[in-house]
Amino acid sequence: MASYDFRQLSPHDLEVLARDLLQAEWGVTLETFKSGRDGGVDLRYAKAGADLVVQCKHYVDSGVRGLLRALRSEAEKVRSLRPERYAVVTSVALSPNDKAKIVDIIGPTVLASADVFGADDLNNLLGRHPGVERAHFKLWLASRAVLDRVVNNAVVTQTEFRVREVYEEVRRYVQSDVYPKAVGLLEEHGIVVVAGPPGVGKTTLANLLLYQHVESGFRAVVVQRIGEALEMFQEGERQVFYFDDFLGRTFLGDRQGGVEDYDRRALIEFLRMVPKTPRARFILTTRAHILTQAEGLSEELREANLDAYRVVLNMPSYSLEKRGEILYNHLYFGDLPETYVREILRGEYYLEIVKHGKFNPRIVKWLSDFVRVRGIAPRDYQGFVKDLMDDPTEIWRHAYEQEISEAARTVLLLLFSRGGAAQLGTVRAGFARLHEERCRRYGVRSRPEDFESALREISGSFVRVNDRDRVEVLDASVLDLMNSVVGSAMDNAVDIVAGATEFEQVARVWMFSKTDKGVSIVGAMRDATERMVANVERCMISCARSTDAHYRWLSLERRFPIVVEMANELGQEISRLVGRLFEVMAGDWEASAPAFGDVIGVRDAVAACKVLSVADVERMSQIAQKALLSASCDGYFSEDLLAVASVLEKSESSKLARQALVKALDDYADDSLEAELDDCQEPEQFDDLIGRLDDLQAMIDVEVHWLTEYVSEKKHEFERRRAEREEEEAREAEALWYEEGVSSLVGRVDHGRVRVGDGRVPAPGPIVAVRDMFGSLSRS
Repeated sequence: MASYDFRQLSPHDLEVLARDLLQAEWGVTLETFKSGRDGGVDLRYAKAGADLVVQCKHYVDSGVRGLLRALRSEAEKVRSLRPERYAVVTSVALSPNDKAKIVDIIGPTVLASADVFGADDLNNLLGRHPGVERAHFKLWLASRAVLDRVVNNAVVTQTEFRVREVYEEVRRYVQSDVYPKAVGLLEEHGIVVVAGPPGVGKTTLANLLLYQHVESGFRAVVVQRIGEALEMFQEGERQVFYFDDFLGRTFLGDRQGGVEDYDRRALIEFLRMVPKTPRARFILTTRAHILTQAEGLSEELREANLDAYRVVLNMPSYSLEKRGEILYNHLYFGDLPETYVREILRGEYYLEIVKHGKFNPRIVKWLSDFVRVRGIAPRDYQGFVKDLMDDPTEIWRHAYEQEISEAARTVLLLLFSRGGAAQLGTVRAGFARLHEERCRRYGVRSRPEDFESALREISGSFVRVNDRDRVEVLDASVLDLMNSVVGSAMDNAVDIVAGATEFEQVARVWMFSKTDKGVSIVGAMRDATERMVANVERCMISCARSTDAHYRWLSLERRFPIVVEMANELGQEISRLVGRLFEVMAGDWEASAPAFGDVIGVRDAVAACKVLSVADVERMSQIAQKALLSASCDGYFSEDLLAVASVLEKSESSKLARQALVKALDDYADDSLEAELDDCQEPEQFDDLIGRLDDLQAMIDVEVHWLTEYVSEKKHEFERRRAEREEEEAREAEALWYEEGVSSLVGRVDHGRVRVGDGRVPAPGPIVAVRDMFGSLSRS
């Protein structure tokens, strides 16, 4: 039997649950009224003169005494209704004696003991009607029993997943059809991609999905890079992988020179592998515009067919009533003092919030968080909320500029340069260097305890330190703030470059200068190159071959195009670094063969460099050409082999290199061809692959017919399977059309109306529904 204490439900949630349970138990359809609309009535069933009234009381915190007190104040109103039958539903656990007291208060002629439903009775009904329990997933996701199991599991898995934080999220969560859709995709395909604009609840939904799977016995693996997922994957074990903002860390970074090709291909490989592994689940989140941009840039990503796994959250997904529920739940379960809640209710100000064009769950979380508003007087709270809704960035900026210390601002600038997260030790070391630079420049006095006090100051409001000693911004909105801060006060960018400890920070600032928000940064850096150049040089040649790929993900070859771009735009002070970095790379190439793709990038950057002499360009091009002939091309796809072949065509000493390429072609047939065939989702893509193989044959004079024939066979097999699938879908569609056609003759339901007995009652409008909901909040 179910055993819930119902603390995770708001009064509105309890009323909906009671309605569904009683409808299932009694076999009737109940009309819904909110508290205050018709004194003493929350639910009603009317038919042929019969009048059944139900009242719901969510007094789980105040207990039996609070419940009895509330019923005494309403008893006379209830008796005046003279219903044929009256029932009381409460979340309070009731003894037989408690039920007798309730009957005495209302009157035995109106209320029977059997029509008083306490917590135990509700649990009994949930056991009798499991379909209702399943439909109210918030009920069981947010139960203490689930929390205890998940906490114990999370300790074992050693993930950074903060179970207790998610438990609080579940209580505030408003049920919608997006959650079951996401669960269905995970059950059917093993993958779900939660997409949408910032602030609409992507991370919350992903956290709930992760929470549910850990409760169900899956081991949670929260990853920051896709390589971690491949390392942690265990065949046969129930695992759920969670990759937040996966495109921001992989595809787009790669196109800006920031991520190894390995990450991109590893992600595609993992996306192909999970659907074939019944015991694995993969939850990903991304902002919708980044997904669109990445699919436009990457054919591999387009061919991964992420649309089949995608659920999209956006503001149109939230009706006015759902917006009202979101605000209501945050106020009911939040820590906002009553004086502030009364300001939300005063003059029905909550309607302005839920109707606001910039409404989203993140803003609601901010305005209902007492840590963020405790400096605002209750009389100024409505104005604060209005400013927050109109421009949330400016509210953050005020806190950044006026309410935290210089050391705390330095921590946030450092996290901006690290993409929003880094290990505690890395943050501490980076802070020391950047704080020293800023204190010297601005005449700020530093103290040995600055880092620890700064971290304490902004923990919980701007950043958090997770269970694995990783410092990360509280949510994406903090990075939005820092984008605005660095973009509008360009000296911050100069400070970061001059005070960086790793080239990753330099690269991130430079890439940001290429965005719309960072357009003024290049000018500020040009004026300050003398202050930056020594540190850029130090970072440029340090830690390039570290095995700690999570933090030092830029090889020397990947740094080179960035240094060339900086030299082209910043002038002479930086230009000497181009030759310095190239000589270091060339020395490495003599010791070990580089990756072909990396050297291609270096060769192209040399050709694009405007600050090198003609002689230097020629010399560097020849060195890069030589490196290309010995570069590794293991694991490359057909287009990569074509790129190698195009270089060989222009090379004089290509005999050994051509032999290496023929071997690479054999390796491709053994290792990569099947993966490339899996990516083919249209007949034309098979034809394109055949064309690339034919071009390869012409370039290096090697026989590839055995490969093209195999690809042709796979194309015919693909077309046959597609035709069979389309024929089956056509038969299913015809059967469904017939079934729906017959059903439509049996009966129709009018949109916007609900059945009540034999009649029809108009559903209340959204404004009325929100008003009624907040009317119940004022009485709870």
